[in-house]
Amino acid sequence: MPTQKGNLTKIVRDILRDEVRGDVNAALRKMAPGYSMTWVYQAKNGTLFPRADVDIKKELKNAYKIRGRKYDIKHVAEGKNVVFVELIESYPDSKTKKVFRTPLVLVLEMKGGKVARGRHYCDPRLSYMFLSKKQVGDIFKMKK
Repeated sequence: MPTQKGNLTKIVRDILRDEVRGDVNAALRKMAPGYSMTWVYQAKNGTLFPRADVDIKKELKNAYKIRGRKYDIKHVAEGKNVVFVELIESYPDSKTKKVFRTPLVLVLEMKGGKVARGRHYCDPRLSYMFLSKKQVGDIFKMKK
């Protein structure tokens, strides 16, 4: 069944809300069979382009257990079977409660109204800094 313009964006926003709530089962219902996510960077352990695609439910349970996560969506663009999202992901350090803030872009390929494959673009060095709201907010300010 073809999806109307904007429906794919709604699905993506809903799956991000599922992650914030830690609702793995709700997220899985929005993922196509064979779903995968690739991080377009080199991980701390040296792995180039780490990928989640083996035991998605287990991997989501690990990722979704982070409490206090927030997504500040800055821009969304939807094309035929693809959604691009520019956002700031924030979540507290479990020990210090200081907040990590990471600017990133998601490219989500859709199939049959579900997320089939994603790519997560960010600078992982920024992911381990405690950037302030002002620092990440300055990225989006227009210069005169």
